[in-house]
Amino acid sequence: MNSADRSGVAQDHIYSVWDNLSGDYRVSLVIHGIGTMVYGERDYWPDGSFVTTEWFVLAWIPIIPICSKRISYRQDNPYANFDAGGGYYVYETLGVDRRQALFVYLWFWGVFGPLVIWVNFQDIMSKMIGDENWAAGLCLALTGVTFAAPTLLAPMG
Repeated sequence: MNSADRSGVAQDHIYSVWDNLSGDYRVSLVIHGIGTMVYGERDYWPDGSFVTTEWFVLAWIPIIPICSKRISYRQDNPYANFDAGGGYYVYETLGVDRRQALFVYLWFWGVFGPLVIWVNFQDIMSKMIGDENWAAGLCLALTGVTFAAPTLLAPMG
């Protein structure tokens, strides 16, 4: 299809996305906690799509970001490719969104950090706070707040 056949701003955007697609989509797949999966949501568009990052995971923990993708869980664009492994439609593949990768790393450290600290420094924290139950509760509360933060801070739509 040439440029003369294309009309309208929205349609031009759809075709520009289509023209940039490589057509080579990896399917997200995790077997026994090892493989690739997506984490994070950023840069929401009115059509419901957003940018997420595909990661190499070990024990479902993101280790290395592979690429970022604009995806949606519903097909609003006839040129979107369905990723059967992830259950979403891929609109375009991008380079790694470094800011999103940083936030995913920070989120995982925020969830698991207090638990690791509690396991390794239980006695010291109990002495500092004065009560073992309060120290455990503090670590659990920090983990819970970090775990819930993405849901609480997500855009309402």
